[in-house]
Amino acid sequence: MKFVGLDIGTTSITGLVYSLEHKMVLCSITEECDTRISGHLEAWEKLQDPEVIWASISRIIEELILTEEDIIGIGLSGQMHGILYTNNSGQHVSPLYTWQDGRAGQINGDGLSYSRKLSALTGYSVPAGYGLATHYYNLQHGLVPDTAVSLCTIADYVALRLTGSTIPVADATQAAAIGCYSFSKEDFDYTAIRQAGIEPGMLPKIVPSSTLAGYTQGGIPVYSSLGDNQASFLGSVPFPGQSVLVNIGTGSQLSALLPDGEPNTSEMETRPFPGGGRLVVGAALSGGKSYALLEQFYRDVIRSYTGEEPGEIYSFMEQLLNSGSPPAQGVAVNTQFLGTRSDPEMRGSIGQITLDNFTPANLAHGFLQGMADELYAFYEALIRAGNISYSSIIGSGNALRLNDTLREKVSMTFGLPFAFSLSLEEAAVGAALCAAVGSGSILSFREAGQYIELAHPEVSATRVPEADRQRLMDIYGLSAQPEEPLPALTKQISTLKVSYSASEDIQDEEEASAASYRIMLQPGVSIGPLFLGMTQSELERAGADFPVYFRAEYDHAGFAAFIEIANPWEHGYCIYASEDLFRTPAAELTARLDLTIPYERSHTDNNTLYTVPELGFTLWRSGTLTEADLLTEEYLALPADIYEDEKRYLFFESLAVFPAVRPET
Repeated sequence: MKFVGLDIGTTSITGLVYSLEHKMVLCSITEECDTRISGHLEAWEKLQDPEVIWASISRIIEELILTEEDIIGIGLSGQMHGILYTNNSGQHVSPLYTWQDGRAGQINGDGLSYSRKLSALTGYSVPAGYGLATHYYNLQHGLVPDTAVSLCTIADYVALRLTGSTIPVADATQAAAIGCYSFSKEDFDYTAIRQAGIEPGMLPKIVPSSTLAGYTQGGIPVYSSLGDNQASFLGSVPFPGQSVLVNIGTGSQLSALLPDGEPNTSEMETRPFPGGGRLVVGAALSGGKSYALLEQFYRDVIRSYTGEEPGEIYSFMEQLLNSGSPPAQGVAVNTQFLGTRSDPEMRGSIGQITLDNFTPANLAHGFLQGMADELYAFYEALIRAGNISYSSIIGSGNALRLNDTLREKVSMTFGLPFAFSLSLEEAAVGAALCAAVGSGSILSFREAGQYIELAHPEVSATRVPEADRQRLMDIYGLSAQPEEPLPALTKQISTLKVSYSASEDIQDEEEASAASYRIMLQPGVSIGPLFLGMTQSELERAGADFPVYFRAEYDHAGFAAFIEIANPWEHGYCIYASEDLFRTPAAELTARLDLTIPYERSHTDNNTLYTVPELGFTLWRSGTLTEADLLTEEYLALPADIYEDEKRYLFFESLAVFPAVRPET
């Protein structure tokens, strides 16, 4: 069963097709589009063109439907808080006033900002950028279009356009992001809204999450949208009541699900969660910008000293982090450089400096620890709010994915094991899962997590049950695979040095005895930490500690379009769909993959090349050896060392990912 998930971000729009059977993204399209409206605007105005957004979404959906057949439904998510106005035909009659729009933060005649005045009148906190605060400002200044009959979020507007409907609807996750949502009423607080002089008839009707909103012209069901925060949680966390979601990108957030009736915490914002419960969110405003601030500081120092503009700095900072462990009494960094939501005037600091610990490396460690500590403060407040415990952290965001040291500090600070969602587009995956719940393919939102796969670098390889393994071997006439991996032969290593430009000191005895590294394959997306779409410097940084030889090809814009790794032998193993891709004989592996991949594949005779363009990955080996060959007189007559050497041709020697290719129609 396949569902489309759409996430309408502030600077990009992503659409993907998610397979419940395979628990993975089959194909994904992201458009970076300039939707901004410019001109004679105030500095605090942040407006976007809904028609440009709609045009981008139309292209993405058309491409996804052409690429993947049998789409069962379409789910939506998008930037929260912002609104636009629609007429009685369901068409927009205003720009999109985004969550960044600052009009409600302007001061009115009472000396208060419009958002604070609205909050005082209603008894609800309605910050600037929330749709109701924006609407309140527009009412005070006569900016509501005469033809406007409704207001809604951009994701709910897209649902209107997809279905040809005229009256927008919103679920609780979107309604709460507009403002003045009552958890007890499970609706807008219309009495409070009227007290502020706002006629609530323009607000969207609230419906249960994953309500059917209508059908596309092609007859595909479209379901009501989710707020992007809730969608990201839904698309990342397999066990919602047991894990906290930590996202560190430009900003950073900690999100955790509480059952209904649990006490609130003033340090965190409480939001509705689809299907019931409350998602509590602690947002650190600086987030990844804190580390970017340090990068800029190092850049300025180098430029001041050399008189030249330095190149890529993050790899230098990575070297600093790896140069040694920070002292027990290291530099203490408070990363609240942009203040907090409750105290915008708060500022960051660097303290506990001694004559011994004020070094560039310790400063880098201190900044990363400060980022982890700021999120942990929310976690502590959450734990204090009730008898609550969590068993793991799910991570998301580029800062966490690209910085192993930051990930380790988060895990150690929280004292919890850490895992990543396999998908980079968590909100779009959450939107697809929302559609699956609406269609009845998933029974409830709490059960959606069973359709998510995680990456656990520290967990041993998943093994196929022995009964299934023996059955498949019997069907295909295969013999048992050796329990121990093949040795890393000198001849093989020399070949790989040439092929992958590895240095002569690629390994020593200590490295050779190191524990195996688990590599997760995400077809059409990534191999372990190596992601398509990275620049060369990003790829080199991500692969700095990767114990496998890899190479990449780049498109005209300088982004990785093809990534290949060699067989890691005893240094690691690569997992896809519970299969060990490099430690399973090629003939057995391809036979088993045929049982789980419902796609045509191109391959040469004897299983030397196995390519799945519809998913975006390839397996290759140079020889055509089979286990039957090893039993012939020719091979049995070989010297023992050569005989063992030849066994390597039973296995695939390289693996590559590339963007999924739609088959010709």
